[in-house]
Order: sequence, then C-alpha cells, then structure tokens
Amino acid sequence: MIKCTVCLAENDDFAITCPSCKAFLQDRVPNLDLFDMGWRVLESPRKAFRTITLADHKNYALLLFTLFGISLSFTGFWYFRLGTQFASLLDLMPAAVGVGIVLGLVASVFITVVYYAFAKLFGGASGFRGSLGVLGYCLMPLALSLFIVLPIELLTFGMFLFTSNPHPYAIKPVSYMLLVGFDVVVSLWSIALAVLGTQVGHRISLMRSIVVVLATLGVFFGAIFLVAQQLHLTDRV
Repeated sequence: MIKCTVCLAENDDFAITCPSCKAFLQDRVPNLDLFDMGWRVLESPRKAFRTITLADHKNYALLLFTLFGISLSFTGFWYFRLGTQFASLLDLMPAAVGVGIVLGLVASVFITVVYYAFAKLFGGASGFRGSLGVLGYCLMPLALSLFIVLPIELLTFGMFLFTSNPHPYAIKPVSYMLLVGFDVVVSLWSIALAVLGTQVGHRISLMRSIVVVLATLGVFFGAIFLVAQQLHLTDRV
C-alpha cells in the first residue's frame, strides 16, 4: 500500500493519484520502450513488471506475441515434420512466418482472455490490458531466441530440421541436443517470468501465480493439440 503524503490515505500500490485528495502518488508511465523494457525484464523483472503494469499503453506487447507466434510456428513445423510438404527451405520459411504471424495475433487474444479469467478467479487485481502487457513482455526470451537460436538451427541442419529422413539428431547429435536444450531453457525462462509477472501485476501469491500460468498453458496447448488433430497433423508424430 502507498500512503498519500498529503491526506495520509492508504492507496493501492499501483495507484497514480490519491482518490481522496487527487494528489499524485507516483510518476505516470505513458509509454514503454521496447529495448529498454526488454532489457529490464531480463535484468530486473520484478521492477520491470511493475512499470509495465503502471504504463498507460502496453506498447509492443502485440509485436512480442507475433514473434512468439512465429517461434511457435517453426516449433510446430519441426514437431510435426512438415518439411516434407515443401520443396526447399526457401519455400518453408515464408509459410512458417505467415502462419506464425496469424498464430501470434490469435494467441495474444486467446491466451490473455484465458489468463485474465484464471487470474481473476484466484483474486488477481490487474485488468485485461495489464494482463496483455505482462504476458507480452514475459515472451522476451523467446523473441530473442527467434533471432539467435533459430538461425543457428537452420544453418546447422537446413531442411533436415523439419524432416525425419534423416532425423537431425542422426546428423549432428551433440549440436541437436544442445540447441533443443537451449530452446527448453528459454521456454522455462519465459514461464518463470510469467509467474513473476503474475505475482507482481495481479498481486497474488507465488503458488496462485504458478497455478494461473500453468492452467493458461494447459488450455492453450490443449487447444493447439485439438486443432492439430482436426488437421491430422498428429498422425505425423
């Protein structure tokens, strides 16, 4: 709680002005800078998520969701071995990017709605836009991985990354395991940031934050699995 220095009233930690006397309690945050806030999320996530929650505009959250969608699209093309549907890597990449952009924009709405509902169920205090901002910026590690790790994977394995004839593990097992391991670490990092962002933004306990994030992930990936079944992509696994 923040105590007003003018009327001594107790206010919410994220209040900008005091409802009683209208005095300013803390500085407004009108906009977010992508590079500054992205670095702060990685360096001092608790402070960064507080700033994101306070910000009037959740700038670049949709962009980060779009990058997440592209990363998820390439992961899907790898998991379901969709490389067999394309003549070359140059044909596959635009398709994966196009699918990823649509997937990211759809995910920004779907995930935020589900996350916001679960957060409210467990006593969360932030609004829908605050939820969108927190979720968008917790994807920063995955966005960085898209520009750093994916190019290395493509240069190392080429089209074989998306096929099983031969499997990329059979080509360079050590490189494959290292790169897959790095992808797993980056994913866990984003999940940990989402838990911390939920704790800060919604002002709920760590355990409730974990439940909210895991429940949201369960619903999202469950929906993806159902869509994949309808498209018969699971037959390739």
